[in-house]
Amino acid sequence: MTAKEGLLKAAGIVAALSVISKFLGFAREASLAAVFGATYATDAYLMGQTVPVVIFSAVSAALGSTFIPVFSQVRQAHGRDAAHKMVSSVINVTLLLAMVFIAMGEFFAGSLTRLVAPGFQGEVYALTVSMTRIMFPMVLFQALSGLLTGMLQADDNFAVPAMTSLANNIIIIGSILILGSKFGIRAVGAGTVVAIAAQVVLKLPAIARTGYRWRLILNLDDPGLRRMGALIGPVLLATAAGQASTLVNRMLVSGLAEGSLAALNYATRLMGLVPGVVGTSIITVMYPTLSRLAARDCWSRYSKAFSESVKMISFVLVPAAVGMAVLRVPMVRIVFERGAFDSEATQATAWALLFLSPAVALFTLRDMTNRAFYALQDTTSPMVVSIISAGINIVLNLILVGPLAQGGLALANTLSSAFGAGVLLWILRKKLASTDSPSPVSLGGKAILDSLWRVLLSSGMMGIVVWFTYGAVQIYIPGSAVLVQLARLLIPVLAGVICYVAFVFILRVPEASAVASTARSASRRVLARIRGSSEFQKHV
Repeated sequence: MTAKEGLLKAAGIVAALSVISKFLGFAREASLAAVFGATYATDAYLMGQTVPVVIFSAVSAALGSTFIPVFSQVRQAHGRDAAHKMVSSVINVTLLLAMVFIAMGEFFAGSLTRLVAPGFQGEVYALTVSMTRIMFPMVLFQALSGLLTGMLQADDNFAVPAMTSLANNIIIIGSILILGSKFGIRAVGAGTVVAIAAQVVLKLPAIARTGYRWRLILNLDDPGLRRMGALIGPVLLATAAGQASTLVNRMLVSGLAEGSLAALNYATRLMGLVPGVVGTSIITVMYPTLSRLAARDCWSRYSKAFSESVKMISFVLVPAAVGMAVLRVPMVRIVFERGAFDSEATQATAWALLFLSPAVALFTLRDMTNRAFYALQDTTSPMVVSIISAGINIVLNLILVGPLAQGGLALANTLSSAFGAGVLLWILRKKLASTDSPSPVSLGGKAILDSLWRVLLSSGMMGIVVWFTYGAVQIYIPGSAVLVQLARLLIPVLAGVICYVAFVFILRVPEASAVASTARSASRRVLARIRGSSEFQKHV
């Protein structure tokens, strides 16, 4: 198996587990609705999570992003024991800070609830304060889970972190169905904390196999710890810039026709499904590889790995973006159109989805390039570009919201993301060219563009086939039943997949051969296991 096939296999495993996790997430929401409905108890549970999640999710994400490259560098330069000492210092600092956050959250729970839910009064307010206090300890387990995930991914262990997210949803579902119906919503809050704590516990055996042992040390002068502290600040500022842009977006959409905010929100969720599974999987697998190569000063291999990841992103997500743009109306209809969500809401959501569709690939490209900078321990460049992109997004929002309504806000988001991705790629190209390497290092732009034009042409032909196929099935398969709508959607999708596969092989897109080779290897392993199981059954 080649290195590319190995990475594809790992990305495939993460993607498969992500799909299962999303289904479990839907089951979790459905379970909550079935047991508690749309009541003040549900409101209190959801709002009770808001404060700890908002306060610490950004910090937890920043810890995970900065930990892997620093850990890889320390391990490469000073050995595994020094890296493990750094990990103990990082964990112990995190424990202390989390305890401070928890103590403050418990004490100021009432004030924080007033801040995030000013409309809550009486019983719902009191219950929300109680839920906030119950769930605030989750910030500790979120942070620890992020650090342990970083350690495992640095050793190319992606399955265990992905599987623990499944356990998280299963435990919450259990707490809703078993404890919630008997003891009330507070039991579900406690179950949520246990679910996040379980992610930490379930990772410990895999962590032990790496040779790590926790130590009661707190070396504030540890270079790795200090380096992480320096890197986290810009990541948090970049996150704040994105939140400010989202706030302006919400303010503008509030002045549009009723339902515009909901339409934009639903379109954003639908757009995020594919990059949330496929794009995140590619980034998750490639980030530790880039961090290790940067730590070893293997710049030519770093450049090639990044180039391969960008080509794979375009190979998978460009056709997904085209297909989503063409089939936006039937997609929205089959997912959302029922009950109060009528045909007018479908058209409003599809209008926003049309302008968000290119972001399927652009968001992932931007995030992948951000991680490429983080692997170089450069969080300042992404921060600056993020702040500028947020400013551009706000300006474009003001310009486009008038003529295009919620579609203008969606287009502003897409265009600012394209700007951010383009500028980051240009800066990364300059940065790699200036590395201290015996031979010139490029970004692999020629290879990327050579693959991209083939992918764009294949996706364009696919889009035409999908368009005409959908028009035909509307005529020959009439009706409004769910199964009929599903057939009208799946037939064009299948035709598009066949067309795209044919064209990428005709045009000799390199990624097509790699994906096919990985699929063949996986099929052989599955068949071998089936045969082995059959032989075992015969002997038994």
